[in-house]
Amino acid sequence: MVRRVLLMRHAKSNHDAPSDFERPLSLQGRHDAQRIFSQMYSHDWVPDRIVVSNSKRTLETVEMLSKYQEVSTDWRDDLYLASAETISDYIESTQSLETLLIVAHNPGCELALYQLTGRFQEMSPGSCAFLSKSNGKWNCERLLSPDEGK
Repeated sequence: MVRRVLLMRHAKSNHDAPSDFERPLSLQGRHDAQRIFSQMYSHDWVPDRIVVSNSKRTLETVEMLSKYQEVSTDWRDDLYLASAETISDYIESTQSLETLLIVAHNPGCELALYQLTGRFQEMSPGSCAFLSKSNGKWNCERLLSPDEGK
């Protein structure tokens, strides 16, 4: 059985906030998140479940998905600036025939992607890696970037 994960770095944010945790998405970030979610759907990678860091910018990124559909969403304290190991634990929790969307932060996203696939790929804000696991191995089928197709 194939398991699928969408590993997404939050979209571009503003830096003028009282704290890192409270940084909102920029207008460009909102636009980029909508583009990425539209691309997910065009590739038929539709999440069944979402786990998301509870920071303002990650929650606002996920809000852009609600324009497409309602998805069960779990806000997680431990995904805020999470390590690659924490993100990998969520990835490994994916069930057969499920598509899980994880929205988190760097460097954890890039490092988790590297640990799972053995290949380093830069994840700019708003990037989303399409991962699938079959025969015990995770593969990155595609890495979408907000700049793709501009």
